Amino acid sequence: MSKKKIKQSPDLSSPKPAVELPRKFVVKKWHKIIIAIFLLLIFVSTASIFAFEQIFAKKIYPGIKIGDLSLGGQTKQEALTALSEATKSFNEKGVIFVYQNKTAALVPLVTAANDPDLSRTIFTLENEKTADEAFNLGRDADFWANLKNQIKFLLLGQNLLLKYQINESETTNVLKENFGYLEKPARDAELNLNSNEPEVTLEKAGQIFDYASAIHLAFRKVSELDTTPTPLKLVTDLPGVRKDQTALAAERAKKLAGLCSIVLGETKKTWSISQSQIKDWLEFQPTQTGVTVGLNKEKSEEYLKTLAKTIDVAPQNAKFTVENGVVKEFQIHQGGKELNIEASYNKINDYLINFDETKISADCPSNYKSDDSEIIQLIVKITAPQIPIGSVNNLGIQELVGTGTSNFAGSPVNRRHNIAVGAAKLNGVLIAPGEEFSTNKTLGEITGRTGYLPELVIKGDKTIPEYGGGLCQIGTTMFRVALDAGLPITERRPHSYRVVYYEPAGMDATIYGPKPDLKFINDTPAYLLLQTKIDGNELTFELWGTPDGRTVEISKPKIYNFVSPGPTKIVETEDLAPGVKKCTERAHTGADAEFSRTVTSKIGETKTETWTSHYVPWSAVCLVGKTPTPTPSPEVPSTPTTPSSAIPDPALNPLTF
Repeated sequence: MSKKKIKQSPDLSSPKPAVELPRKFVVKKWHKIIIAIFLLLIFVSTASIFAFEQIFAKKIYPGIKIGDLSLGGQTKQEALTALSEATKSFNEKGVIFVYQNKTAALVPLVTAANDPDLSRTIFTLENEKTADEAFNLGRDADFWANLKNQIKFLLLGQNLLLKYQINESETTNVLKENFGYLEKPARDAELNLNSNEPEVTLEKAGQIFDYASAIHLAFRKVSELDTTPTPLKLVTDLPGVRKDQTALAAERAKKLAGLCSIVLGETKKTWSISQSQIKDWLEFQPTQTGVTVGLNKEKSEEYLKTLAKTIDVAPQNAKFTVENGVVKEFQIHQGGKELNIEASYNKINDYLINFDETKISADCPSNYKSDDSEIIQLIVKITAPQIPIGSVNNLGIQELVGTGTSNFAGSPVNRRHNIAVGAAKLNGVLIAPGEEFSTNKTLGEITGRTGYLPELVIKGDKTIPEYGGGLCQIGTTMFRVALDAGLPITERRPHSYRVVYYEPAGMDATIYGPKPDLKFINDTPAYLLLQTKIDGNELTFELWGTPDGRTVEISKPKIYNFVSPGPTKIVETEDLAPGVKKCTERAHTGADAEFSRTVTSKIGETKTETWTSHYVPWSAVCLVGKTPTPTPSPEVPSTPTTPSSAIPDPALNPLTF
């Protein structure tokens, strides 16, 4: 019997074997997925970066701040507005310094009681530059560096410091004038020659304020928009001469006190410092190796200043005046000379320090006369005239080439006086071809000795007399005549706020020696002659020279961005009786101004300049007398009870002096 194969039906309950795909197909599939994801990420990232850049195209990147003020997400104008509000306290109330119960506010401007010419900038907060810097952060490098910085700012933040400028020497002067009376400087061991034997007083340590550190700290806080007062700190001031160093010097002082006189000379003139003066001026002076005996610098220089009145002669160029286009008056040239007071003192002092004691006689006869070889020739600077008389007929001055005017109506008496003195000083000045003219240099020394009258300025809560009021009328008029003549102006600074004497705004110039100055260059082919005149309330400067075919066009000033002043600023002062009020400064609206000047040469070449001025809003200022507060009493070290040698050497002391 044959066997048949029985065909079994498939077991449908069993799982069907999976179809195995080729390995290459699987890898290729995942490769595509990865690429797709990668491309998607690139697309999303690029889109995000693009969107981020679009959102902040005209805005400061997030995370950027100054102190607690966030600037992120703001436009430059919004940031500027925020900064203006944040710095309002500094501009209106000032930067506050304090010692115990005594405070003083350092305001941006020193203001004058009667004359804006003496008002000058102490510090400036540069909000616009700060807003520009904030906006440029994350935009000032290549793409990847910028992107890295933007992410860092977003995640970690970025602190920015407010920009500012400060006149440190003027700031120190303001602080000294307000707090200096509280200092007790160290006292050196002092020499007393009133008795037969020299007496030496014991030195004493003192305390002075560390102004430099306080100013640095205060403006670091300003840069972070921190308005809290800055404390002044006293530091130890060590004496430069100790009693235990003076034994030999005291013996030498006793001998030098017998010197009959010290004779000074200048050309054929002589002066004698008498024996009594020598005795009164002798003092101990520290040296690198110990202590010597010299002449007191302050007393000696005061004496030399009296000699300067008979020695000094201002240099005088040959000059002439023009009336109705005709030369009317010649002035012969004259060399100038000026006593160098400091150098002369050093020479006299060195003479005494090195004087041979054996030459001192036992007594001084009434007919005593120094040998000519012993006369100390004072150091005098000789200045030759720039323009000798022989050249004035060849200067080529033909006609008027420029005019400048300004009006000083309403000026007080002292101001009017100073304008007249300054204008007279400049009248008839000749400016050589190629010369850079300096208004400050030509005016020279501005003191009572040179004919000027003082005005009061406000520094902190003190009113201090200063010279120079009215001279910005000179600077402004000089700016205008140089503009009109088409001369290159190399230095000019506008006032900090608008002044009625210098309208229209934008065409003024402030001067205050040694800086700021008003300078220009005579780029004409011949000399320029400056003529000044005052007619009523109008000051006029004229430049006469040789026309070279240039023409000048000056636009009318455009005034914009008006900002109203804040409320009246009240300054408490001990210079007025309690409760007495004196308003010294009117309110001034802030603004910007600009004008242009186009100078066209004879051959048709043109040069156009735009002159801009920024005037801050300035509140009215009133002084009010305050009730005097008890004077703070700093603890000053008493006279050391330990030997003098125990006082540390200043060179080894870590404190700042």
